Amino acid sequence: MQLQLLLLGTLSLVSAYTKPQANPTWNALRLPDLTHPVTKGKPFTVTWDGTPKKVDGVTVSLVLCRGNSNTCKVDDKALVEKVPASQKSWTWNVPCDLKPGTAKTDSGYGMLVIVDGTGEFQYSTQFSVLDNAEGCKKKAMEYRA
Repeated sequence: MQLQLLLLGTLSLVSAYTKPQANPTWNALRLPDLTHPVTKGKPFTVTWDGTPKKVDGVTVSLVLCRGNSNTCKVDDKALVEKVPASQKSWTWNVPCDLKPGTAKTDSGYGMLVIVDGTGEFQYSTQFSVLDNAEGCKKKAMEYRA
């Protein structure tokens, strides 16, 4: 019984964000997009619109989606949760262990902005994740020092 409770608790931590509804109905997620890729090891400002849906008093989660736009697989874990939607942005420190990908291909990425509690959401357009081997190597060396 204790093992079951432990496993259930672990599972709830893995997927704590509100699951998205069936159809996208929330404000546009603007960046990243086709012409604004993210780079491994560098910060990127994710942005979304503040209208037409209400943003005051609302929080959102941002979740990666992997694959082409028709079969994108949504990650089990959010990049971030409970961001005040009225901020209309969040700085993502793109991890060095994120696999590179190219927009408009099966290796591309998407992102969802999901309203916490209701599941209203919107997709970004597909975007690329650029490699940064030199920058990530330098970061790893700084971390070890």
